[in-house]
Amino acid sequence: MASIKPLPDILISQIAAGEVVERPASVLKELIENSIDSGANEINIAINEGGMREIRVTDNGPGIPKNELQLALSRHATSKISALTHLESIVSLGFRGEALASIASVSQFVLSSKHKLEAHGWEITAEGGRVSEPSPCALDRGTVVSVKNLYYNTPARKKFLRSQNTEYGHCDEIYKQAALAHPTIEFTISHNGKPRRRASNKSIETRIRETLGSDLTDASIWLEEGAEELSIQGFVQQPAYEKGAKDAQYLFINGRYVRDRVISHAIKQAFSDVLHHGKAISYILFIKINPRLVDVNVHPRKTEVRFHQSQAIHQFVFHAIEKKLGSVERVSPKSTHSFFTDRKIAISSQYSRLQDNLSLALEKGTSPLMSSNNAYSAITAQGGGYEPTSRDISDWNEIGDNQKREFPLGFALAQLSGVYILAQNHEGLIIIDMHAAHERIVYEQLKTALDLKEIPKQKLLIPINVKLDLTQMAVVHENTQLLNTLGFEFSNSGPENIALRAIPSFLEPGKVPELVTGVIKDIMEYGATRVLQENRNEILSTLACHSAVRANRKLSVEEMNNLLRDMERTERSDQCNHGRPTWFQISLSELDDRFMRGQ
Repeated sequence: MASIKPLPDILISQIAAGEVVERPASVLKELIENSIDSGANEINIAINEGGMREIRVTDNGPGIPKNELQLALSRHATSKISALTHLESIVSLGFRGEALASIASVSQFVLSSKHKLEAHGWEITAEGGRVSEPSPCALDRGTVVSVKNLYYNTPARKKFLRSQNTEYGHCDEIYKQAALAHPTIEFTISHNGKPRRRASNKSIETRIRETLGSDLTDASIWLEEGAEELSIQGFVQQPAYEKGAKDAQYLFINGRYVRDRVISHAIKQAFSDVLHHGKAISYILFIKINPRLVDVNVHPRKTEVRFHQSQAIHQFVFHAIEKKLGSVERVSPKSTHSFFTDRKIAISSQYSRLQDNLSLALEKGTSPLMSSNNAYSAITAQGGGYEPTSRDISDWNEIGDNQKREFPLGFALAQLSGVYILAQNHEGLIIIDMHAAHERIVYEQLKTALDLKEIPKQKLLIPINVKLDLTQMAVVHENTQLLNTLGFEFSNSGPENIALRAIPSFLEPGKVPELVTGVIKDIMEYGATRVLQENRNEILSTLACHSAVRANRKLSVEEMNNLLRDMERTERSDQCNHGRPTWFQISLSELDDRFMRGQ
């Protein structure tokens, strides 16, 4: 067995570089963070050959004194902390004091800096673990770091690098993260001598649009929520946005880009009943938290954090996003009309005005939960008891503007193909997917009813027989109380049969056998305890989907108007619970344009 002996310093630094310096983008990240921590408000980045030939970062910070230049390349030397208590409340991006030493050990490294109190700049070089003495250099202010020929002395690492374009793409992503996190700092980046991006001193909203483009931000909702020692702001995509992607997920905590499972889960849960299944969620979120409540010393790359009260953080983020998604100031789902083949329908501004009116309707209305004048009694139930809110559409032009705005979704004109409702409002034509809209109404009512433990039941004069297999029968008997909570009462009618004696009052008996097997399937998949906790919305979604009015169901004008009124009273009514849009607007001006009126 070989004897134990200490490793040379250069080898220690090269081993550390394996953790910190994965590729050129890792180098760029460390250099940008140093510039930000120095207090610079201008940072210029030059990349050559994807960063494999050279990475150069120039800033206008206060500079490094001559007598500290060599110390900057020593392992575990830093100006950012000096005691354990500092680590517990760290606010700087860097603090380990190992990045520059690691980078210098695997590259040809030049550090030039002019301290604000010194007459001229000084420069040191490092190669193969040897650091030069400082020598004078021509530099007006700030610091310049040049990293050339990365991994020139560790070919095993170099062979894992990709093409120039791939490596530059990773560098560009680091640039975007820094530009988004620090909107008050001006950034530029060039590649092979050609300018690529520039970010001037702007507001957060403007910087996001400038960095990521307007396609995402125009289809997103601005979120801003604050609590004691904790706040969140940024953009989350609207549920109907079709281009959600994992590469458009940016989370910043105290100005630091991180990836965190707790917050990712909270975001996913907040979107769970408004986003089409399987779609990625795009977001750019900035969280500010008391530094003492978050540990950033988890990984050398500093992209992971650990919260001291992770459950509280989860709940805060979840409720902030869920509240915003459920607010009446929603952004329109983008849609196209079948005969508008060459362009998207521009509806954002009209939708915003319409949502202002929906807000008034919601303020004046009441919760639709189990009221006698709701879509249940109008569409699924037989018999009366409903006082219609409809009016003759022929009177529409005689209605004053204020009255029209009391009914922002307007009044029904007709049914199309047994699937869509055509309605007229003060903006023009509204097209509604009646099943999707009714599904959302029923779903929201079910959630409220379950919270209040008031899902109403209807006793059946003739029990409904449902055939199940032995596994399903076992699930039914193990979860009798849960099924009762959901509105079902039953008894055995055979070894593989149950007789339903009561069902939720909004269900049509003919749909019950299929629904029961769907509910049992959900219980088998999620487990009984999780159904009423984490996964209760999935089972309520199943109930709502089976309860909603089906395609080809002929509705009277009165029934269609009843549905419109319930939509106006229901949160999130612009998407069904699978995230699909329930309606969109075509303005009169768009129709006039299509028919070339006035031209």
